[in-house]
Amino acid sequence: MPYLDERFEAAVFTLVGEGSVKDRLVTAYLKDLDDLGSDELPQDLRKRFEDLHAALHAVTPVRGEPSVRATIRKMSKPQASNHARTIVSLYADLICHGKRAEPLKVVNGKRKRKSKRKSKRKSKLP
Repeated sequence: MPYLDERFEAAVFTLVGEGSVKDRLVTAYLKDLDDLGSDELPQDLRKRFEDLHAALHAVTPVRGEPSVRATIRKMSKPQASNHARTIVSLYADLICHGKRAEPLKVVNGKRKRKSKRKSKRKSKLP
């Protein structure tokens, strides 16, 4: 899962960089996420990633332009912002999913203390 964390983190860093939201979304998705398969993500995140993929590949490209670039070029700024938020949300959920996936450690809450046994001495009577 660290591989996915790194990919989404890179996309989020691109999204919070400089430039228009559309340019940042194109770069973030094409550079870091477009080649991922939904089956690489945890089951509960796959549908949202598939929906994002479909939304960003909706327009048939012209003259060799990538489908993602053509699609984002035709969408409104609020639409592009919503898709950027989806990427950030998927990243946050991916990070949380990774933390939940760690095995739980059982702790009974009691500390072990060194037992100080008082030795029973036999009294030496004359």
